[in-house]
Amino acid sequence: MKDLFYRATKIAIGVVASIFMAELIGLKFSTTAGIICMISILDTRVQTYVVGVKRLITAVVAIIIATILFQLGGRDLILLGIFLMIFIPILTVLKLTDGMVVGTVLVSHIYTLEVLNLDIMLNEIALLIIGMSVAWSMSLHIPDKEKEIKDIQVEAEELIKSILNNMALHLLNKCSMDEYRNSFERLDNILTRGLDCAIIFNNNFLLKDNSYFIQYFQMRRQQYEILSHMQKHLEETFITVDKAKLLSEFTEKLSRELNECNSGDHLLVRADELKKYYQNTDLPKTREEFENRAILYQYFNDLIYFIKIKSKFMTTFGEIKYCKI
Repeated sequence: MKDLFYRATKIAIGVVASIFMAELIGLKFSTTAGIICMISILDTRVQTYVVGVKRLITAVVAIIIATILFQLGGRDLILLGIFLMIFIPILTVLKLTDGMVVGTVLVSHIYTLEVLNLDIMLNEIALLIIGMSVAWSMSLHIPDKEKEIKDIQVEAEELIKSILNNMALHLLNKCSMDEYRNSFERLDNILTRGLDCAIIFNNNFLLKDNSYFIQYFQMRRQQYEILSHMQKHLEETFITVDKAKLLSEFTEKLSRELNECNSGDHLLVRADELKKYYQNTDLPKTREEFENRAILYQYFNDLIYFIKIKSKFMTTFGEIKYCKI
């Protein structure tokens, strides 16, 4: 609600300022400047600037095409239709359809005035420049999403810790899968929300790469998929406590130490020790033991992959200012 009120206030100020400036210098159709400003104030700076440039280009293209057609055939409704038949395909090919409506509105002014001269053309260009300039200036201040993103990070990490801790308990037959099944749906929603905020945050910087948070939530999304596989393994078997105790302790240790800046390298060392231990244990004697051991091994491999995903992420992004080890 706070963001909605902020956006509405910014649009209202921008529209009024655009119309005021257009009227101040005596432009015809001054309200058009306000409308252009309204539809040009977008969610991020990058969107606002990129779309603005596209609309400037399409406005020039529209006026050039309209000038040629109206000079050749005069003011005629059929020529306006021909203009659209030419204008729309050109914008589609050039991938400039964001400016289609604005260009058409400016040309419709020329058609309505029944006059085509330099003053009218300059009037339309001025309307566009005022509307876009005000929209660009309004985008200079955009609420900082970094704190919100950090809060979502903490929320996601706490939920992953809870899931891992419950898995550790389940390995000891002390926890039912039903007790934390809803946690996966919550984590899915949290990661989606975090990635959306991270994309908006990154797109508010024109000359600087701030994609760290995007990469972070994509990394956690990969881990979420691994956790889902691990959950299915636990649903398929009943593992005796003596065979799962060390793996349960390892899972619980991972849940305690999981955080944004932990590379997990020391956990991989411990995982290697556990793997050697299991390789030296007695072979299963029954089919049921063999199947359970195989599922336990799959779970263990997924757990290692879970840690390696974070280790790889830290190798790439560990020195970024958001995450100092």
